[in-house]
Amino acid sequence: MDNNRRVVITGIGAIAPNGIGKDEFWDALKNGNSGIKKITYFDSSIFPFHLAGEINDFDPKAFMSIKAIHRTDRSTHLAVAATRMALEDARLQLTDKLQEEIHTIIGTAMSGHVSYIEQLRVYFTKGYKNLSPFAAVSCFPDACSGQLAIIFGLRGPAETICAGCAASTNSTIDAYKRIKLGETDVCIAGGTDAPLSESIMCAFSQARVLSQKENNTPAPFDKNRDGTVLSEGAGMLIMEELGYALKRSVPIYAEIVGSATTTDAYNMASTEPIGKEKVRAIKIALKSAGIAPNEVEYINAHGTGTQMNDANETVVIKEVFGEYAYKIPISSTKSMIGHTQGACGVLEIIATILALKKGIIHPTINYQTPDPECDLNYVPNKAISKKVNIALSNSFAFGGKNSIIVLKKYIDA
Repeated sequence: MDNNRRVVITGIGAIAPNGIGKDEFWDALKNGNSGIKKITYFDSSIFPFHLAGEINDFDPKAFMSIKAIHRTDRSTHLAVAATRMALEDARLQLTDKLQEEIHTIIGTAMSGHVSYIEQLRVYFTKGYKNLSPFAAVSCFPDACSGQLAIIFGLRGPAETICAGCAASTNSTIDAYKRIKLGETDVCIAGGTDAPLSESIMCAFSQARVLSQKENNTPAPFDKNRDGTVLSEGAGMLIMEELGYALKRSVPIYAEIVGSATTTDAYNMASTEPIGKEKVRAIKIALKSAGIAPNEVEYINAHGTGTQMNDANETVVIKEVFGEYAYKIPISSTKSMIGHTQGACGVLEIIATILALKKGIIHPTINYQTPDPECDLNYVPNKAISKKVNIALSNSFAFGGKNSIIVLKKYIDA
């Protein structure tokens, strides 16, 4: 890759359970406001879980036509809205030439699943003749990138990465590499998921990863944590080659300076006990960025709130950073928004970018009881003011997929 080509973020679109739009999202994060509440999308009374990260105030009609809404999955609605926000934030005019050259890369874990489940319900209760004529093109994970291309006239590559909850971190890494390689000067990258249905949530519950508490959950790194909370959301980034962005004279949020992905090759659901491939991913990412471990000043953790994941991530951080690990502020965005599946990586990258930009590290909320196995600084319950120049964002997914991004504060020349 061409080390003379630098990659920066110029636009952000965020839709999360605790905020629609980057400003509302950031205000909620820095103030420790949770978007987790009692499920309203269906009756959860017969199930052992009762909370979710719903986005009740989201109105897709503000972002796309009614016809397009009826023909697409909710995950696409969220992605279209986040993309509009990011384009406006970046002040990016989609000229005919740019529409040909821009690359669009979406990460998702299960985009379209809820629409598919609903069509199955129709099939078994009303018969095949009542199925939507658009079911076939709305229920597969790649539908979202295709719809973005249609709605925004994007005629360059439009692709989807399905990598569980590392998906949108991977889409961001892919965009970063394409710009570094000179394949394009501009990428739209991010992720989306809207997995809140009875059957999907029951599947996660049966896998014993969902919290059964009625409040103050998820509680990443807390001794009494009992699992994560499933949520919906989307995040999109406008990523540009630095020279291209400077010619446009637009504000720059941050720079991506390194990345890495590895795979545990161990188990689909359980993490490898000593986290050696997670350790290797962080080391590769730091090496690619030319950053020493003791230069990292903040880590946005994967931090799901499960017993296994949080303890393992703590072990990994201590293995990479040694005694210095105790000096690094670490926080979990999921403590406030739950687990947005394929969107969680990019929403956490956005949280990290805004920490760099604002000089504030958001807290890990619901932290009450220290866990001897999780003994680092998780910024409990209250944000801290801290100038951060270098930060990591960790994503660890089902299937043992480990993805790391290194972000650097951008300072005007």
